[in-house]
Amino acid sequence: MARKVFISFLGTGRYKPCVYKSHDGEKSRVVEYVQEAILDLYCREYGEGDKAFFFLTRQAEKQHWDKLEGVLGEREFQIVPVKNLPDGHTEKEIWDIFELVYSHLEEEDRVILDVTHGFRSLPMLQIVLLNYARSLKNITVEHILYGAFESLGIPLFKIDEEIPDPADREVPILNLTSFSAIQSWAFGAESFVQTGSTETITQLSYDNINPILRESRGSDQTASNLRDLMKSLEQIEISIKTNRGYEIIEGSWLRKIRNALGFLLEENQQVFTPLQPILRKIGDKFSNFNSMSHWEASVQWCIDHGLVQQGITQLQEGIISYIIMQSGLDMRDLEHREIVSQSMNIIARKLPESKWYPLASDNKDLVRRIMKGDFVIQFGGSYQSLSHLRNDINHGGFRQDALTDGNVFIQRLSKIFEEFKSTRKTS
Repeated sequence: MARKVFISFLGTGRYKPCVYKSHDGEKSRVVEYVQEAILDLYCREYGEGDKAFFFLTRQAEKQHWDKLEGVLGEREFQIVPVKNLPDGHTEKEIWDIFELVYSHLEEEDRVILDVTHGFRSLPMLQIVLLNYARSLKNITVEHILYGAFESLGIPLFKIDEEIPDPADREVPILNLTSFSAIQSWAFGAESFVQTGSTETITQLSYDNINPILRESRGSDQTASNLRDLMKSLEQIEISIKTNRGYEIIEGSWLRKIRNALGFLLEENQQVFTPLQPILRKIGDKFSNFNSMSHWEASVQWCIDHGLVQQGITQLQEGIISYIIMQSGLDMRDLEHREIVSQSMNIIARKLPESKWYPLASDNKDLVRRIMKGDFVIQFGGSYQSLSHLRNDINHGGFRQDALTDGNVFIQRLSKIFEEFKSTRKTS
């Protein structure tokens, strides 16, 4: 079972007793240290094997640790003081802090981080560290919490005078987990835009959807649309990688993406504001599917992301589909597809009817009609080149005339695709 871990940095400032209120509205007893309140409100399920780490500079240990350790008392989990924490005055000390905290985390820890008394660059360092540990140790960030004593609006030296009864000092514990979550979403979106891979964004989004929904005051419909978006992104990648040509042309997954983004960005005014540009960036990734036919946009996707074998296959099958639709035939009829392919090869190789293959020879009138098309006449040679590429890459380079430089595939794929678009416009 994954270990539950609490991490806190003890400050050197003055502490005043008050009542802390969780982000869910539950109140603590009167406590002096925010760590007491967090352990009481958020760590009730901690038990044997779980740990609460308190990172202490020498000054913080001298001023507060004995007292804090005393009020924490006996717990079912282990209280672990980590002493001699560097002050963080130099870059080296900052990295020493980073390494020290990281060394106390284990694989798959479920972490609650208290940033109330972080000093200097420490709060930023802590969040970066958690994302680092999430990638390398697969930790889960359950909460990032901040006890906002300053929300009382009274200077610390006047607090006893202005609010003498500690029970009247209600201090909110702010849940900042969404700051870490939005970093994950941004990283995942960038990975998707750059590589076309959905694994990072979908996994990180599933892991970090709850903090986003909290900040979005997320309704069930918000959650449903976010999950539909993630599932549709996964389906896009699978469809393109496995050459699901008919699915790509039919585009049901694209409609789902548009519907989900339409709700999240247009209809739903409660979506977490920092999430909106990320969602727009995801939407922009599909701009080619708005300006091109779906199969052409998929070929361009393959070219952009190095999916060479898929791109060659989809370009050739897409060209066949294009001619079929021009000829009024059935795009899913395998015989029709083979007749179109044979017709293109007959044009390219200038084969006499005596050398036509059986399907072409059995459907001569249809073949003649197909071969009269301007596009077929102009593009036959390029189609044959594409066939050679497809055979070469599908046979793993074991043909006698195989290409010896793999880079040539993407170059020729791109060239033939441009020739297709140019020929289609002029034919």
